[in-house]
Amino acid sequence: MDYVITFSDVMAGLMSIGLGVITFFAKKWFDKMEKKDDVLQSAIENTTSTLNKKIEQGNKEIQEKIQKNDEKVNERIDKLEEKTGNNIQNIRQEINDIKGDFATTFVLREDFFRSMNGVEDRMKIIDNKLDKLLLMGKENK
Repeated sequence: MDYVITFSDVMAGLMSIGLGVITFFAKKWFDKMEKKDDVLQSAIENTTSTLNKKIEQGNKEIQEKIQKNDEKVNERIDKLEEKTGNNIQNIRQEINDIKGDFATTFVLREDFFRSMNGVEDRMKIIDNKLDKLLLMGKENK
């Protein structure tokens, strides 16, 4: 008997070939997707590394500016401390001068009051003498 190729044999062969072709194209398509994923992944990594570098550079610049500002502020504080120290020293000197003058001034005031009391006593004595003279003058008349 001779073997006859039937329609089902042809269809089975075509289906096998069709599935093979579809599988081939599907595999190629998935390979392209993986390559695109790899390209996207590398692009993301490059972008991320570039951004990280720029952020680090920005942070360095900010740190430098902060350092400069700190130095300026410290310099101003030092000048103010020096000026304040000088002012405090001047105030201390003035207080010491006042303390020295206070004793002398107090003594001078005491001496003044004491001498004024003496003058007042003498004036009372003179007033009493004048009163006596006036009384004697009225009696003689």
